[in-house]
Amino acid sequence: MEKSSNNLLAFSAGVDSTALFFWLVEKNIPFDIAIVNYHTRPTSDEEVAYAKELAEKFNKKIYTKECFLEKFSEKNARICRYKFFENIIKTHGYETLILAHQLNDRLEWFLMQLTKGAGLKELISMPKWEEREFYKIYRPFYNISREDIISFLNERGIKHFIDESNFDTKYKRNYFREHFSNRLVNEFKEG
Repeated sequence: MEKSSNNLLAFSAGVDSTALFFWLVEKNIPFDIAIVNYHTRPTSDEEVAYAKELAEKFNKKIYTKECFLEKFSEKNARICRYKFFENIIKTHGYETLILAHQLNDRLEWFLMQLTKGAGLKELISMPKWEEREFYKIYRPFYNISREDIISFLNERGIKHFIDESNFDTKYKRNYFREHFSNRLVNEFKEG
């Protein structure tokens, strides 16, 4: 990743994006942040306040959006989020959207697609670099496990939020995380 490029970090104040924020700071890679408040958890407003605090402390521009969904779903949240990111990218000339997807996320996605009977394109559709129509997506934590990301935060004493809904296995992604992907990554992450 070029240090001269104009980067926007998709931020949530959760484990992955908070670690990525501080990793980018340590690597001296310039970026600004964007955060969406879905108002689905008691800590939603605190997470946005934390994002604003970090932006001020580290001299980053911050873009916020409130997204009220009639019926919350991963798909509807993603649509709202990406419309917001793409509007910022177009309006302010960002070249790269930085996402905090990591190794466990990739395996969850792969397993969910596999069980749907998806084709090869869907199975491998989360690359490290992705070209979009007018910007690129970059996933720096592509091969880093969630366990290593948590260690990064704990070693540095970095504040972050835990989304409690990530433990509810009624959501398909969490079911795959709990029963399959975390175990596989923990045992076989070197492969």
